[in-house]
Amino acid sequence: MKLNESLKKLAQRHAEIEIRRRKLQELSQAAQKMSKQAIFALQRDEKPRAAELLRQAQVALLEGRKIVLGEKRLYSEGMWRAALEEFCEAFFFERYIAGKELLPVPVTDEPDILVGGLSDLIGEFVRLAVKRAIDRDKKSVDKLLEMSNELIEFMLALDATGALRNKIDQARQHQRRLEDIRYDLSLV
Repeated sequence: MKLNESLKKLAQRHAEIEIRRRKLQELSQAAQKMSKQAIFALQRDEKPRAAELLRQAQVALLEGRKIVLGEKRLYSEGMWRAALEEFCEAFFFERYIAGKELLPVPVTDEPDILVGGLSDLIGEFVRLAVKRAIDRDKKSVDKLLEMSNELIEFMLALDATGALRNKIDQARQHQRRLEDIRYDLSLV
């Protein structure tokens, strides 16, 4: 009969973890969605809306962090890490536009997530550079390229491998696009 009790405890523990996983998934999806919306708001110069969306995403992530701290195995869940990375990207983008230091990030200090967010930030720089190029704002495009170069130099020094290396390679492709935009502007 002891097996019966052990199996019952196992089933209860499994159910507890699944409840936490579902709650973490819900919070992660909400935070990721709000972070993406914040990025789009920033691209449209809707800074107050972006700030509010980031605030709400941060609240969701801080609540999620409590779950993760209580159940460490959930920290490696892909949905959680993707939400953190998306938040970092949006947070960095808002900080760049405001002329503030990019770090620290209030929801994580995980190097892979931070570097992933920095990598994705360069993609946002391309979209912003296109917008600035349409306005013939060479100075803004130069600043975006300069920041991109600094970030790429930092990331390459990490000598990353695996998925993080792929993110850095994507950032380098975005950097090349920034260089093309800057070159095209020089012809005008």
